[in-house]
Amino acid sequence: MNLTAGSIYKAFTDKRTLFLQVFERYTSQRNADLRQRLQPYATGREKLVELLRFYLDSAHELEGRRGCLVVGSATELQVLDTELSALVRHAVSRNKAFLTALLHQGQQDGSVATGINVEAAAELMLCITFGLRVVGKIENIADREATIKLAMKLLD
Repeated sequence: MNLTAGSIYKAFTDKRTLFLQVFERYTSQRNADLRQRLQPYATGREKLVELLRFYLDSAHELEGRRGCLVVGSATELQVLDTELSALVRHAVSRNKAFLTALLHQGQQDGSVATGINVEAAAELMLCITFGLRVVGKIENIADREATIKLAMKLLD
């Protein structure tokens, strides 16, 4: 982009301000991309399957090697200041709340078993999605559809 350190600091003052701006843009763009991708699907289960595909696609090839800003920041919380830590925690909480809503939708439309503990299932799905991003930094998931199918068995 032919940017120099001076031009970056003129726009953002310091690294912390730059991180805040980048983090906000990254999370809002990723959330919008995910919601758009899920829009054609009717049931909670279909949306969860596509959500897993979204994360698997994001964990593949060059995109996967680059990693996820939320996951990377979450693993470094101890070195972030209080405000930045709260920002990352909030992003993770939003992800969990979204998964919870999809699971509730699935229970209401009959695509997810009603006996499933939604809170526990949302936490496990959060671990799976974040884990996909971590593994994607190292290697591609060989059989993505088999991975999705196995993850979805948790909801039967």
